[in-house]
Amino acid sequence: MDYKSIMQREVQAARAIASKAEAENRDLTPEEIGQAQTHLKAYESAKAADREASTRGGRNFTTETAQKLANIGFGGFEGSGDAASMSRGFKSVAGSRWSRKAAEIFQKVMAGPDGSKALTSGSIDVPSVIAEPVEITGRPLSVLDLVPKRKNTDKGRGNAFSYLRQTARTNNAGAVADNATKPTSIYTFGDVEDAFRVYAHLSEVFPKRYLDDYNGLIQILQNQMGAGLMEALEEDILNGAIQPQDGFTGVLNTSGIQTQAWATDLLTTMSNAKYKLVNTHESPNAWVLNPNDVQRLELIREDGATGPFMFRNGIADVEKFVGAPIVPSTAITAGVGLLGDWEQTELIIREDDHLDIDTSGAKFEKNQVQFRLEGRYGFTIERPMAFVSVDLTA
Repeated sequence: MDYKSIMQREVQAARAIASKAEAENRDLTPEEIGQAQTHLKAYESAKAADREASTRGGRNFTTETAQKLANIGFGGFEGSGDAASMSRGFKSVAGSRWSRKAAEIFQKVMAGPDGSKALTSGSIDVPSVIAEPVEITGRPLSVLDLVPKRKNTDKGRGNAFSYLRQTARTNNAGAVADNATKPTSIYTFGDVEDAFRVYAHLSEVFPKRYLDDYNGLIQILQNQMGAGLMEALEEDILNGAIQPQDGFTGVLNTSGIQTQAWATDLLTTMSNAKYKLVNTHESPNAWVLNPNDVQRLELIREDGATGPFMFRNGIADVEKFVGAPIVPSTAITAGVGLLGDWEQTELIIREDDHLDIDTSGAKFEKNQVQFRLEGRYGFTIERPMAFVSVDLTA
């Protein structure tokens, strides 16, 4: 049986469904989602049957096809490149959905007989850029894929919030004879008092007529506003703010995380870090590395110089060795790695974001407009001991 032809046929059928919705500038209907899933399941079945004859599953699944399907939420398929390029992470999906919703709200506010001419300076409440529910079905692609998120439910404390942080764990549980004193395990917690931090930025000034173009507005919101805010949150989740009183403390700046010094070579160092957590009964679920360090791993050769590459399938093989998915991030310094259980963190959304529009002053005279996006967020680290900062330089 020609499994590759079946795979191609099913992919083309799923792509046609996606392309139709895209051409009509709308989301898929429930019926279309079901039809697309049926085709993709058939594709997966054919791929599995063809696996023994292929050097890599799904090699006929092109990047173009994968991207079209990823744009409607079907990701995680392998193709001619690395699987990471075939799926969309939290930032891509949430940013796309948020920009569309924000643009729709904006369009309703400015609706009038003269279109954008009805717009005046003011503020619009829009959904938080990270509040979009996104199911990550493939490997994590960004720090925001790793961190759990929730909306603030404690409305009575203003800008403050508190949580419990575990600082010690010694398990003394064991078998106990009749009438004997039971052992005491040590689980030490402390109150952490913190405050929500404002994260905001401005767009550049641009002609007001751009707002007449709905798609143009979405592009401005997604590329400049939503994506920029998410990058700032990721930066501070890892490293903390330059002025600590203004932003998050950051995992790497939190007292109580473990550290791993350089040991012999890159792989030995990372293995030592992994087992440092395992030996303290932690369950790390992801690394965060600078892209330059990811490349160092992918280029390791078996004899250290000219032999074949040790990790022939790239990052997928590296992850098997280091024990957890790797998230490349330019927010972390080259030569520093961070491994941990990201379920021990949380990003709290204080309220809806505010999208402010300014058409005053010189901008009024030039018929220009400027946006400001602002939100309040809190970040918690409930078990610092579940993280290890790793020195990746000799």
